[in-house]
Amino acid sequence: MKLLKKNYFITLFIGLSLSFIMTFVIFNSQSESENYPIIIEHGDSLWKLADKFGSEKSKEAWINEVMALNNLHTAHIKAGDTLIIPNGSEGIHHDYSTELAGVSR
Repeated sequence: MKLLKKNYFITLFIGLSLSFIMTFVIFNSQSESENYPIIIEHGDSLWKLADKFGSEKSKEAWINEVMALNNLHTAHIKAGDTLIIPNGSEGIHHDYSTELAGVSR
């Protein structure tokens, strides 16, 4: 205990440094894992996917990012292909359909 009291500032510095490093590592590992794959279904296009998964960016910017992530030279995609969707797209789904209460399908 005497050692901790004598070296209070060194102990505090090491503790804060470790906390900072752990926080930095945790946040960086989470942001890298947000890219996720989707399987293209019949009738899908990059424009439709931009509506469904797009972020606050313009559709053109989102499509260009998807094309870069997937090494696509054209915007042509086909059913069964797998695409990587960029960071920040997960959870943003623009679904404009209407669901009636009490109606099950």
